[in-house]
Amino acid sequence: MKTTGKKLMTYIQADKDREENILKYQQLLGTAFNNYSTIKLSMNLFTLYERIADLLDTESPDDDMMMVRDEMEEYINTLSFSLRTVFVDKNPEDSLIADITSIRDKITADMKLLTFYVDAYEIYEYILNRKEPKFRDEELSEVDATELAEAMFSFVFAEDDKLLINTRIQDLVAQLPVRMTKSHFFDIISNSLMIYRGGEKKSVDGFIESIRDAALLDEPDGIKDRYSSLYSFYKELREQNYEAIDKEKVEELSDKISENADKISSICSDYMMMTEVINDILVVLYTEGMKDSSFLDERYDTASEIISEIVKATDIYEASAGFDELFVKLEGAQEDAYENLASINSNLDDLYNTYYEMYDDESMKTNFDSLIKVDRLTSTSLFMDLDDNGLSIVIDEADEIYINEEKNSLIQDFTEHFGNLGKSERRSIMAKVMSLMPVFFNTKQEIKEYFEYALSSCSDVAEMTACKELIDDLILYDSRD
Repeated sequence: MKTTGKKLMTYIQADKDREENILKYQQLLGTAFNNYSTIKLSMNLFTLYERIADLLDTESPDDDMMMVRDEMEEYINTLSFSLRTVFVDKNPEDSLIADITSIRDKITADMKLLTFYVDAYEIYEYILNRKEPKFRDEELSEVDATELAEAMFSFVFAEDDKLLINTRIQDLVAQLPVRMTKSHFFDIISNSLMIYRGGEKKSVDGFIESIRDAALLDEPDGIKDRYSSLYSFYKELREQNYEAIDKEKVEELSDKISENADKISSICSDYMMMTEVINDILVVLYTEGMKDSSFLDERYDTASEIISEIVKATDIYEASAGFDELFVKLEGAQEDAYENLASINSNLDDLYNTYYEMYDDESMKTNFDSLIKVDRLTSTSLFMDLDDNGLSIVIDEADEIYINEEKNSLIQDFTEHFGNLGKSERRSIMAKVMSLMPVFFNTKQEIKEYFEYALSSCSDVAEMTACKELIDDLILYDSRD
């Protein structure tokens, strides 16, 4: 495949039967995508079927988990039908892409909703962690702010790796007490946004969206309609008076956060496993019409056989009895398939940008549209938007006017949001948002001074105790890694 891909690119660049060779390149790339995703499916499909079988065998009194179980059963039935039409009947229906994409969209929306709850729990856990020491039996000792700041500073610069340094700064900032005014907080946001001046507007929009998500400025669609117990608990957290909270309530809410966080983690794991399979099924469906079997070997046939046996089986465990021998044949197949794909796919962006509008061949345009989608489906981001191909060569620049407009709108929403929150919630949100900021220090000395300022500005012994314990744990955990 790689050799053929190089030859085709040489012909295309030399304008030798260019249109014909672009179509051949598309067919070759479609085949490489199809091969790679088919092999991946054969590796992952049984695990998904096994997980769904376990889920269906587990009774749960929780309405949210019952809803997920019922929907996962419906989803797996649709996926099985789709796979059967491709690998057993050899006659995929045109409507399958829309059916599978619909499931992917539903899961993506649910993941956004579940992520919102995770962000909410982090905000309220921050508060509860800082209230808990107040109710301990033993007397709390004063925390040496200078000593703790020095330990944090040493930890940040223990390694000479800029990315690691920035990550550690952000992790530590997220745990520090917050004693800044709203205007200072807004200044930091403003300065961070200005880093994007001259860049693309979508980069500014993405950064603002991450800030809004972290601060819970926007409740996701469907929040009141799905996961009723999660929403009920979120309302309880939101309506709690944290300035007058007692020991029993701190313990109760902390336990509930852990319980609900475990539930969300379980649901998200299942959704991610299913989405990985969905993405590969969509790749196969998008490229099935481009596939050239002359470039496929017995490892593709072996992978196809495994998939066929799984979707035909009435008992997946009986079907898997002969898989060991088949999987032996697939040793190294996924790595080889990816290497071939990466070599050929490296030219897709350039060809798309250069030739998509140059030719009126509808087949070529359709192939390009499909290949752009499958390229995104095989990316490291499982839930990437398939409709935004991200390949436009026209940069929509974010000038100072645009950034100021977006900043003013964001600050207005923050001001309104903070007006409805208590002091503890405002501080927690500030800490969480600050941890997302591109590092806003110019020198090492500024970093050290900020650590010292944040710690020395806090006179609440319980909060300082919690901060020290959390920071000590963070440093210890990172050192073990």
